[in-house]
Amino acid sequence: MAADDKVVIGQTHGTNDPEAVLIGYLLGVESLRAGKQALMWLTKDGVHVATKGYADGISVPGAPSVAALHAEFIERGGRFYACPVCVKSRGLENAEWVEGAEVKGAPSLLEFTEGGALIFNY
Repeated sequence: MAADDKVVIGQTHGTNDPEAVLIGYLLGVESLRAGKQALMWLTKDGVHVATKGYADGISVPGAPSVAALHAEFIERGGRFYACPVCVKSRGLENAEWVEGAEVKGAPSLLEFTEGGALIFNY
């Protein structure tokens, strides 16, 4: 696999910045459509994005549906790694996670990026 066949989208926002979430999903879905592996590295308030139902409450007027992009991201095999420290500090240890989401830390992220990856942060 070439170094640019893996894409990491660092997502630090949730409902506090809907446009950042939208842009992360646009990039993630386009990456998957192009045949790349896509992983959202969720930190800070971004950890909420991988909890069931959360994306349904995010919208940006005049923009594509975040809920639809979220669903397509999951359908196409997009993955989420939620930072364990961020999960714990937000009391989400017992959260119901979407398909493809795991609570995994920096070692797992580094393992995913082994050999190279394109990295974007929002």
